[in-house]
Amino acid sequence: MVDDSALMSKQIAAILHEDDKIEVVGQAKDGVEAMHMAGTLKPDVITLDVEMPKMSGITALKHIMVRHGVPTVMISALTKEGARTTFDALRYGAIDVIAKPSRREDESLDAQKADIIAKVRRAAAIRTGRSRYLRMTAPPPLQKRIHISPDSAPRFIGIGAGTGGYYSLLRIIPALAADFQGTLIGVVLAAARYVEPFVSYLDAHSVVQVKGIKGVTVPEPGLCYICSGQDGVVLEKGDDGKSVLAPRGQTPQANSGPIDTMLTSLAVMGGQAIGIVMTGAGRDGAEGIAAIRDAGGTGVVQDINNAMDPSMPLAVLEKGSVEKILPDYLMAEFIMKIHTLENN
Repeated sequence: MVDDSALMSKQIAAILHEDDKIEVVGQAKDGVEAMHMAGTLKPDVITLDVEMPKMSGITALKHIMVRHGVPTVMISALTKEGARTTFDALRYGAIDVIAKPSRREDESLDAQKADIIAKVRRAAAIRTGRSRYLRMTAPPPLQKRIHISPDSAPRFIGIGAGTGGYYSLLRIIPALAADFQGTLIGVVLAAARYVEPFVSYLDAHSVVQVKGIKGVTVPEPGLCYICSGQDGVVLEKGDDGKSVLAPRGQTPQANSGPIDTMLTSLAVMGGQAIGIVMTGAGRDGAEGIAAIRDAGGTGVVQDINNAMDPSMPLAVLEKGSVEKILPDYLMAEFIMKIHTLENN
């Protein structure tokens, strides 16, 4: 545990000690001490504050990921869902983020305690290959990004993600190369007010352009489109016969899960469709992947040992609709490799 506040350290330690499978082996007061203790104690998980003396939690996180690769959960007043600090932490390798326990009106203290314990336990179960400092280069100015001729017939890649989805998409979209020629459509099972700032963050740290979906949209090759599960989206034919992205609420499939609805709509692309189901709770996405596979497309799931919540990938695997099982940090390579093979 790393926190400069003795009172907060005591409170979080008391929470973790409520689970008899968690042992707190050390407590550091700042990022410098945390780096040294990570090497000597070799913990299964590190919890890390953001604002600390000597070295900030974000800087310490970068060093810990490079030197030790220990799964790290950020616990800070700054790491709220949708906050830039949260996306920075996930970008640099934090497995998950939690707001410090407090008497908030929206959640009881018991629920907050349960969340902290659950996220620490999940972090301990994740394969350490996932805990990597993500080195990102600044994207070129928008006008220098490669755009593909609208006359081309690109692949459509549908990605659905739930719990842990922010982290996973940060391993995929910023890793796509400038010559990416597919059309990527992502659904994140989170409220729109959180996904909108995430889209802006992804766009600022990716070579490919990342857009939100507002109303009926004509998809362009070489771009990524992301929406919340709250909004949802489907691919359908417009009045002129061209493919458009339309709000899920205006379609007959609106009663299905948002990921299933989006992936099922991509099945009309046949062999040009790739469906990917990432980490998440529940079964959303299993039917959609099956529809894509039945239509001749490709089904992919995140490795359950690499997922924050393996429920959604497991649901897909139960239906036997998968060609590839990959950790999140190899998804972009797979997507780009398909493009390279098709053009050789």
